[in-house]
Amino acid sequence: MKIIPLFILLSLAIAGRSQQKDAFYPLDASLKPTKLDSAHYFIRIREVNDSSWQWDLYNMFGPLIKSERYRDRDGSVQQGISYYYDRNGRLDSTMPFRNGKRDGECFKYAHDSLRLLYKYVYRDDSLVGSIDVSDKKPDTTVKHPDEKESEYPGGVGKWLRYLNKNLKYPDRAINSKIDGEVRVGFIVDKEGNVIEPFIYRSVEYSLDDEAIRIVSHSGKWTPAFQDGRIVKSYKCQPIIYRLD
Repeated sequence: MKIIPLFILLSLAIAGRSQQKDAFYPLDASLKPTKLDSAHYFIRIREVNDSSWQWDLYNMFGPLIKSERYRDRDGSVQQGISYYYDRNGRLDSTMPFRNGKRDGECFKYAHDSLRLLYKYVYRDDSLVGSIDVSDKKPDTTVKHPDEKESEYPGGVGKWLRYLNKNLKYPDRAINSKIDGEVRVGFIVDKEGNVIEPFIYRSVEYSLDDEAIRIVSHSGKWTPAFQDGRIVKSYKCQPIIYRLD
């Protein structure tokens, strides 16, 4: 979908702390450009790097609908992983694109966790295989005595202290009386770096952005250990916002 720029929203109407290169466009119920006071949705366009732009489609005061990556700011060629959500803001599926075509492993998720339901494999925009993984259980017959999940250094107590010190409740959500639980998915690599954070469960734009920020800036984690070696792991971290 190509958006004709009407104006850039740089105020609290959309975000309390918008990134310098972020642009916001209000849309009506038919996803057509409109004025802010009649908007049902909006798109946030942000530059990820020199060759990647992210388009986030949000309900005006509700959860994320989809997050897509493009090679250009105009959104003409999809490139990278796109995320799609159900009406309640829970991640439904992911789809990788290359040069505007589906290419790679696509995943369908259960809505209560990062548990996979289906895997689809595309090559050059053609489906070449699918696997139902919903009933497959991990092999637990062999466990290394030192096996452990990745975690924030110091465990849950230190993580809560980090949140209490650094988490900020966005003005937009406070003024709109929005609270809830955002879940951020990410990878902890072998060196303990937090990489590829994404919204797994969305509540509202400003809460989602703050959750991504707090996870992205949390420093190095203790990596996972499995089968006698350090491995990368996938995490789903809840960030809870509550209004008094």
